[in-house]
Amino acid sequence: MSLKNSYNTMALQGLEFDDMEFVDQFNLDPNLAYTPKINFAMLDNVYQKNINNLVEEGIPRDKAKIQAGRLRADAKKKVMELMKLRKK
Repeated sequence: MSLKNSYNTMALQGLEFDDMEFVDQFNLDPNLAYTPKINFAMLDNVYQKNINNLVEEGIPRDKAKIQAGRLRADAKKKVMELMKLRKK
């Protein structure tokens, strides 16, 4: 485990999950590790995967983007709440 502060959502919830584990698992830019930006990269990553999965399920791409966008917006709110709790 790194001595640096991890900002991924798991770490923000008190779990021992290092940012580099997210970087490795989801092929993220290593420069995002140990910064709050890692969460927004994850949101974008999941957004793209959700679009692709919804399209594979037969949902038109434009509707899939809307649905995936709503999921991303909800997740972003949760991330922002966790970040506020960390600052306290």
